[in-house]
Amino acid sequence: MTTPDKLLSRRSVLKGSAAGALGIAAVGGLAACSSDSDGASGGAAVTGPIAFGARTVDEQPTLQLRALVDAYSAKTGNEVTYNATESNAFQNNLSQYLQGTPDDTFQWMAGYRMQFFAEQGLLVDLSDVWAEIGDQYDESYKIASTGLDGKQYFVPQSWYPWGMHFRKSMFADLGLDADSVTTWDEFLSMLDGMKSKGLIGFAAGDKGGWEAMGTFDIINARTNGYQFHVDLLAGREEWTDDRVLQVFKNWEQLLPYMNTNVLDLEWDGATQLLLQKKAGTVLMGSWFAGDFKAQSDEDYFDLSIIPFPEINPEHGRDTIDAPIDGFCVAANGGNNAGGIDLIKFAGDMEGVQAMLDTGVPMTSANRGQDTSTYDAFQKEQLAVMAEAQYITQFLDRDTRPDFAGPVVGPAIQSWFRNPNDVNKILESLQAQWEALPPLS
Repeated sequence: MTTPDKLLSRRSVLKGSAAGALGIAAVGGLAACSSDSDGASGGAAVTGPIAFGARTVDEQPTLQLRALVDAYSAKTGNEVTYNATESNAFQNNLSQYLQGTPDDTFQWMAGYRMQFFAEQGLLVDLSDVWAEIGDQYDESYKIASTGLDGKQYFVPQSWYPWGMHFRKSMFADLGLDADSVTTWDEFLSMLDGMKSKGLIGFAAGDKGGWEAMGTFDIINARTNGYQFHVDLLAGREEWTDDRVLQVFKNWEQLLPYMNTNVLDLEWDGATQLLLQKKAGTVLMGSWFAGDFKAQSDEDYFDLSIIPFPEINPEHGRDTIDAPIDGFCVAANGGNNAGGIDLIKFAGDMEGVQAMLDTGVPMTSANRGQDTSTYDAFQKEQLAVMAEAQYITQFLDRDTRPDFAGPVVGPAIQSWFRNPNDVNKILESLQAQWEALPPLS
């Protein structure tokens, strides 16, 4: 149980955030695996063009990725073809993509989502890459990049925390202090105050079917704890459990403070409400800060983040979603050697620096990034991470992909349409989990 003497204020955490930001011993709940450096294609010569698959068409990350491939081509003389796909479409079609004629290397996610495809033989072993550049990463990142066979199939790029984002100027105008919004009751009181001012207290969008999964993650972790959350996503607990029902009862308390068009907005629609000062808070991954910076430096430096409030004192604020993004090489790609060479450059500090030089905010997984130069918002992200004892990836990364997107996403959307159907929705979720085919 979290006692008052163990609770750190946001300001006190900020002072020491850089020192302990990424001791992530429990990333994604993965077990530690031993290194194996017998990668199949690590030493092969690079010939022919390399196809790179970006899972985004958004302006800010595109600037970073194009800078990366341009820097690689300039250094090596190797031609890189850049292919971009909208994020939801890329994610939903990845299985077919990897079984067909995929790009040689592509953006993807650490943890379970990587392991799922590695187990099917659809990813190239990158253990040789880790043998060369692994000393630039904390052990937690290697764990998150390791398949069930003990080999590495992923090279990290960046991480970002999911937290409560707000504008400092709006909090000041409302007479709010972020350090005083730490419990559920304090949070609901804050939302009441925002609603009385005509503001949306808790902005949300779930048109994509994945955005609200982050809200489920954090309310479940705050209500029932980290272990129940990961056990539920792994099928060791049931969706019909009363503890899951309590998650939705807690979530339902937020509905009166949310925009009514949740299912009409994707993630960027929700963050736009905060950007336009129509909403007081939004729960989202901090990647969206680039949109604020693109609007103006004034908007970006007005952005702030705090952990989602405590619900159950037994668990406090001990868990956070902090997904790790990066790169894989497709086994069915036409140029495995080229794909390996490109992402070895991407994971090396030289490639990281090419992305950082764009000026687009990025919290690099590479320990070579100079955190002393971080701005105030980046330091707040470190502070939020430093407070957490347990790190999860994200619901659609921490459970089976054939369950998360096709089943959980539509179920949450159905709950938004009719919260009174929650018992029927949970029964359906459990039945569909039980009907899934074996993974192997």
